[in-house]
Amino acid sequence: MNEKIGLEIHVRLNTKTKLFCSDHNNIKNAKPNSNTCPVCMGFPGSKPVLNKEAVRYGVMIALALNCSISSKIFFSRKTYFYPDMSKNYQITQYEIPIGREGYLEISNGKRIRIRRVHIEEDPAKILYPTNDLNTSEYLLVDYNRSGMPLSEIVTEPDFSDKEEVREFMDKLISILEHLGVFDAQADAALRADVNVSIENGERVEVKNVSGLENIERAITYEIIRQRSAYRLNGRVERETRHFSEVSGTTTKLRAKEFEEDYGYIFDPDLPIVKLSDELIEKIKSELPELPDKRIERFIRSYKIEKSFASILVNKDKQLADFFEESLKYYNNPESLAKWITTFLLKSLNWHKLRINQTHVKPEVFALLIRSVDENKISDAYAKDLIKIYVDTGKDITDMIKSYNAINKEDIEKIARRYIESNMKAVSEYKKGNIRAIDFIIGSILKETKKRADPKLVKEIVIDLIDKEEASVAQ
Repeated sequence: MNEKIGLEIHVRLNTKTKLFCSDHNNIKNAKPNSNTCPVCMGFPGSKPVLNKEAVRYGVMIALALNCSISSKIFFSRKTYFYPDMSKNYQITQYEIPIGREGYLEISNGKRIRIRRVHIEEDPAKILYPTNDLNTSEYLLVDYNRSGMPLSEIVTEPDFSDKEEVREFMDKLISILEHLGVFDAQADAALRADVNVSIENGERVEVKNVSGLENIERAITYEIIRQRSAYRLNGRVERETRHFSEVSGTTTKLRAKEFEEDYGYIFDPDLPIVKLSDELIEKIKSELPELPDKRIERFIRSYKIEKSFASILVNKDKQLADFFEESLKYYNNPESLAKWITTFLLKSLNWHKLRINQTHVKPEVFALLIRSVDENKISDAYAKDLIKIYVDTGKDITDMIKSYNAINKEDIEKIARRYIESNMKAVSEYKKGNIRAIDFIIGSILKETKKRADPKLVKEIVIDLIDKEEASVAQ
């Protein structure tokens, strides 16, 4: 069966204040319900005042996603009754969004169409005491998040699988970070409503899925569930579902509503906002270097492979910044790119950390890679040092400088000894079993405590065996 996947992505904009009031937009470590006011709580008589910076951020995002920009925008009230919205409506954009009909291209050349980009206020945060909707007898509501500015990015159902979704999301997050409108480490910084449908099935919406890993889990579960439902009943119902991070499953919330069910009306407390051509051109001219252009520059200026450039830029903006900062201390782009995108990134991924969440410094990392390239330390030892550096944050400068790499002559002496004491393995190797000498190589590396380069050790062992065989033949 063919699947269609679409996303409604809610991005927390990192403005200083909320969308319609002067409450702080940063609620880290704030006590529940301590960052609220009559406006974001919807008290009678309170009037919203639009945050100009949030509008500018919305235009920036729409431009970066190749959207057409509306010449004027206004806000509507989306009516629904739920504990996370104290005034029983959400201020959003419906009829005329900031941007529409854009796209974002992924690596296979496929363009994921962007239906619309608009800004709206965030509802409050609902907390289930057991962290699971199915087992909670009651819920709690924290209104600190209420009224925070969101940009909603709605795609067409152009994704064929979760891998395309992951690549799109990585690239989108990189764009948002390059724009400077988004902090990936903020509370609830990015959430998505995931729309999934299989062939001949109705569209199912999974609400408020947080984090890339959970978005992929929700997609996987829904495809399996819908296929099973179709086999059993011959149909898949249109509905809205909740994703449980604990169980990795979805459960039905309600029958899927239609847009007209929300009863959108123009918000009389907010004016129409005109976006002149001059303003749009000014914002466009001030856009920073975006990921695609940065990848092109990396390839052109630093002569590195496209795969390395793409990983550096699209995986994490801070990783690309770290790469360029490291070049100030060791101007070898190819070597630094290779080590960052392989062994450093592997250690970061293991701990689910980003580079700016560690104590890894570009000057120390550059010294490490320079030492490897100058054969002052072995590859194997360098990999261990990277792991130690990411794991502990311990300054490894002294460990790099005090390391005493073993030279070729010493390796040859040790290799001869192991060859002479393992002639059976040597004989097997000569008969074509190339893995037979792995024990010899491993023993040498163990004795030298990884001070010898594995590639060099292998070359020396093979060379000594070949010389011995040539000598016997004579």
